[in-house]
Amino acid sequence: MLAGPGHWETGQLGSAHLTVRALEPRREHVPADDPTTARYLSALDRATARAQWPIGFRVTGLTLTAGTVMACAEPLDSAADIFSDHVTHELGPDAWYETERRDIWYLNLLHFTGDIAAPDALIEWVSDHRTTPLGTVQAQAPELVRSEYRPGPRPHMGPIAVADTVRAL
Repeated sequence: MLAGPGHWETGQLGSAHLTVRALEPRREHVPADDPTTARYLSALDRATARAQWPIGFRVTGLTLTAGTVMACAEPLDSAADIFSDHVTHELGPDAWYETERRDIWYLNLLHFTGDIAAPDALIEWVSDHRTTPLGTVQAQAPELVRSEYRPGPRPHMGPIAVADTVRAL
């Protein structure tokens, strides 16, 4: 692997996801009765009801940032951007953390946790795959999640749905 050992393999099954928006900086502990989370869920429910599902994406190739290797996704139509706008509108003042619509849709594949073993080779490999078609994905419905570190032979940050905990109250 060009990145080297120890990086988080976030693109593995059960972990890869498309992010519509980040809502706040990471909190280590979110209580089940957290009022902010309840507002997020309510806004997500309203935005979801206003959108057309499923929402499709074409995964068009790879890109690289200082912290991750990502698969780029292009919406098949305007539904993804419309849904994103609905989420922003429904969040109201809770949309403070990301004030602009993202200009890229992506799936994180690898999060860097330290030095890159072969940075020049990794840059070249990602560049060679910038326009490699990787298929399509259909988002059936959104979920409010937070990430949790999952150690093991393939460590990664994995999503945990927070809806069940809050809605059970």
